[in-house]
Amino acid sequence: MKEQAMSSAVLINVDDHAPARYARTRVLRQAGFTVHDAATGGEALRLVNEVEPDLILLDVHLPDINGIEVCRRIKNQYSNGNSVIVVQISASAISAPQATTALNTGADTYLIEPLDPDVLVATVRALLRLRAAERALAKANQELSEKNQELQTVNEALRRSNEDLEHFAYVASHDLQEPLRNITTYIELLDRLTTTRFNETERQLFGVVTTSAQRMSTLIRDVLSYAGITRDHPPRVPTNLNDSLAVAIDNMSERIAISGAIVEAGPLPTVMGDTMQLGWVFQNLIANSIKYRSPDTPLHIQIRADPEGPDRWRIRVCDNGIGIASEYHRKVFQPFKRLHGPEIPGNGIGLAFCMRIIEAHSGRIWVESQEGQGATFYFTLTGAAAAQSLPAAAPAGLSASTSQRL
Repeated sequence: MKEQAMSSAVLINVDDHAPARYARTRVLRQAGFTVHDAATGGEALRLVNEVEPDLILLDVHLPDINGIEVCRRIKNQYSNGNSVIVVQISASAISAPQATTALNTGADTYLIEPLDPDVLVATVRALLRLRAAERALAKANQELSEKNQELQTVNEALRRSNEDLEHFAYVASHDLQEPLRNITTYIELLDRLTTTRFNETERQLFGVVTTSAQRMSTLIRDVLSYAGITRDHPPRVPTNLNDSLAVAIDNMSERIAISGAIVEAGPLPTVMGDTMQLGWVFQNLIANSIKYRSPDTPLHIQIRADPEGPDRWRIRVCDNGIGIASEYHRKVFQPFKRLHGPEIPGNGIGLAFCMRIIEAHSGRIWVESQEGQGATFYFTLTGAAAAQSLPAAAPAGLSASTSQRL
């Protein structure tokens, strides 16, 4: 098909020497090309506008306009990148400077007569194949550019939509705080005033209202924090993850003690990030392990860091809890996605919170787990340029041994 398309290409053969022009045209027509003849430069320029050729065979010496000048005008006319191929031909201008001038003017090749018919046809076909490939590439690039522009438009619309949704969540949650605070205040007041008036059933019903108000307050605070991760952009600075873990342990100390959990951590690297936000990641992952611990086995949480590449770290938080079925490995990171009923506390936003923080740090987070065999959460972070090895420092209050128990 491509060979047929090239054979049906339109050519203009320009030469003021009639016998040479006739012989060349005859050879090209026998090869299947559509050929138009011209004896002068002016006639050649007229034919270019009329037949829109794919290729022009152009003699250098013409009676009215020099062939090199004709080439220059043709190339300027097709300056949009869809240029016609110009083969400059001469039997007398055969020196290197003359060929160089023609090529510098825009000719695609320079041939010297006499030409072997087979070489002429093969040269024309080779140039047409090259031009077809160039045009196909240009078309593909244009289509790719258009698709990229469409994708940028869609991404921009998606970005604005996400910003609008985050702003709505932030404002709505913020505005809900005040009325909920009033409700909670009056519920507490009623609780004190009615201590001796309600019977046991009425006290239980009133307790449901109090618990629901407290859960709503917690949910609003979490939504505000979740929406604020991308609204607030603390500077990314060299951050010792041991310090972030220490913040998490300090905040979780009571729950760790109540659950009887053992948290064992190896030395952690210095990364580019925010100490508090990365502390929240550790805090949520530890809280997740505590919530989903096995009732029959003491909870053991291990935290380690491994190099993942040049100045890149993979952190793992591993527990021996009840585990997560494989079909939920992605779903657990969705906001408000809970895999259990109200018997396990929480609002299903903790892991989504972790994902948003890690992605804001240009990292990724995932889980590997099987039911009944614990869970290991991984996340990646960029190492600080000046920290190429694990530091010896341990979180505040810990021994600086290879592994610590918190």
